[in-house]
Amino acid sequence: MRVTETIHLIECPWSRPGYFVSSCILIGETIAIIDAGTKEIPKASIYPYIRSLGRKISEVSHLLLTHAHFDHCGGAAPIKRETACKIGVHELGKPFLSDPELLNRQLHERFPTLFPRGKAEFEPVDADILFKDGDVIDVNGHQLRILHVPGHSPCSICIVDEEEGVYICGDSVQGRGGNRPLLFHSSAQYLESMQRLLKEPIKILITGHPFPPFNKALLVGEEAKEHVHQSIKAIEELSKLVWETLRNFRKPMSPKQIYEKIGVSRSVTIGCILEDLEREGKAEKVGEDLWISS
Repeated sequence: MRVTETIHLIECPWSRPGYFVSSCILIGETIAIIDAGTKEIPKASIYPYIRSLGRKISEVSHLLLTHAHFDHCGGAAPIKRETACKIGVHELGKPFLSDPELLNRQLHERFPTLFPRGKAEFEPVDADILFKDGDVIDVNGHQLRILHVPGHSPCSICIVDEEEGVYICGDSVQGRGGNRPLLFHSSAQYLESMQRLLKEPIKILITGHPFPPFNKALLVGEEAKEHVHQSIKAIEELSKLVWETLRNFRKPMSPKQIYEKIGVSRSVTIGCILEDLEREGKAEKVGEDLWISS
């Protein structure tokens, strides 16, 4: 769908009926893709959309990634192979693209009972452009600002077209409800990122999936700001609930046990909260995936 004169949102079906991964394209003399979806998505969704505009796949010059999770970067290697485009990702995402098993190894080391050792879900690919927070890059005449918003992942970014007020944020802003937020990195950094994003002059927010509470990926005006507000409320309330549950139980608990007790969010998100409580001195890890209040 057309978002602005030059920015389009492609809702790429994935996982289950009615659910999708967002990919965006920026149209100019050449074409830039933002987020590649899974390895099947370029041929299934992105390429047909580009052709529907009367453009050619050979015109793709850039692929920019909001983060290095398989459902957003899985199509990167095929796209680069088929178009010879340049790939850009935040500098913290480079090792995850080069080594697709890295995330699984890290999660297994942090939460061994939650994450058995897994296999890579995408092909390795080298990044050509490494972003830092505040970088401004010129793509097809678009001045795009990089806003680093870690939390869901360490390399999560918003790609900002300031002239249009469009923020393409992947999975950075998780919303509230439907077992969200889903975090793999840090709950404390996620909250800081959401508070920072709330101060931004957002006109249009494009999310990586149809997140609750609005359950759509294109949020305009007040809905965009409200989605960020809801994301802040969700992590603040969940962090408080996890801390109170751990403190009141008075015995070591695992993320899965806390999830089963409170029935909110996901076990891995609760694990991220426990890690941050440990950093704050409020909790102590006492065994494999077990924490107790300090």
